[in-house]
Amino acid sequence: MLDFPAMELADLERQARAGDARAQLALARLLEDRGQIATARGWYANAAKSGSAEALQALAASLLTHQPLEIEGGLRFMRAAAEQGDADALRICAVLAAQDETLANNWNVALDYLAAAAERGSPLARGQLLLLAGRPFDDTAGGESWAALRGRIDIARWLRFTPRKTISQSPGIFALEDFAAPEICDWLIKRAWGRVTRANVYDPNTGGATVAEHRTNSSANFELVQWDLPLVILRTRIAHEAGLPPHCLEHPLVLHYAPGETFEPHYDFLDPEMPGTRREIMAKGQRAATFLVYLNDDYEGAETEFLELGIHHRGKKGDALLFFNLDDEGNPDKRTRHAGRPPASGEKWVLSQWIREAKRSAHSPLAVHRG
Repeated sequence: MLDFPAMELADLERQARAGDARAQLALARLLEDRGQIATARGWYANAAKSGSAEALQALAASLLTHQPLEIEGGLRFMRAAAEQGDADALRICAVLAAQDETLANNWNVALDYLAAAAERGSPLARGQLLLLAGRPFDDTAGGESWAALRGRIDIARWLRFTPRKTISQSPGIFALEDFAAPEICDWLIKRAWGRVTRANVYDPNTGGATVAEHRTNSSANFELVQWDLPLVILRTRIAHEAGLPPHCLEHPLVLHYAPGETFEPHYDFLDPEMPGTRREIMAKGQRAATFLVYLNDDYEGAETEFLELGIHHRGKKGDALLFFNLDDEGNPDKRTRHAGRPPASGEKWVLSQWIREAKRSAHSPLAVHRG
């Protein structure tokens, strides 16, 4: 973010109105932080017209992540910013390409975008390439070009199939050992570190997010522009395991439980009898399944407990748990009531991925992305 520490808002606005593209971009970011989305987008557009690829990327990101969403425009502007060489736009286009099943050789295209972002200086792109190529993260390619390092990545190895173990046939609960590589687990914790805030629950009356006494853990939400290829790799495999298209996956969360923090007994399906969640179901579909990836295991306690079934489950680092929230008729299955128990010591990190019913839904930008 551009910094104008001694400048009052009025002065910044005067410079922006005078045509200073740097001031326009700074003003847009400030207004966006304050929730003035429409005005911020206008200033992003003005800065982009002056030739700022950074402003074009920021406008695209706003259109893709803030209401009101304008998906087609956001994707078009993101690609345009990438064509102008913006490192963040190139990095985000890697994510978009990887999830575009209509794009030929989509993973190769994604890695090409990522290598270009790394060449342009993106630390996040460089970290991903090093991880996927099996190198320690030191922000250098060990004398190789980033394009050469990209050529060493075997994406098929990362997309491997993982056998599952049945814990419960009905409702369906399955364990997957060694689902995520340890280095991806560490990567996701590092990405979430410092970003966690008090976790929310659905307000059943409004459908909005709210805090509640029965949930005291924290979470880090990953918006589309914050995704990366290691995360997309996991999401691709999660969709395969759930037997549902990738566009059914909600935005992922990394959950954090400090000692004593808990998520008391609850259901992951949405209550169709409540007005807020009923609207949510009609718009986006019911939550059909939940997929958890255990990112660490250096803690005590903190099991995932299914109270009606007498099941207490705790995975080791990299293991995963898949359970279906609906019965065979597609109705909410109340036997899936479960809790995230508190750690007695240490801290627990989990990737949480909710999965909707198989229906096209406007909440997923990737459902309409084209390469």
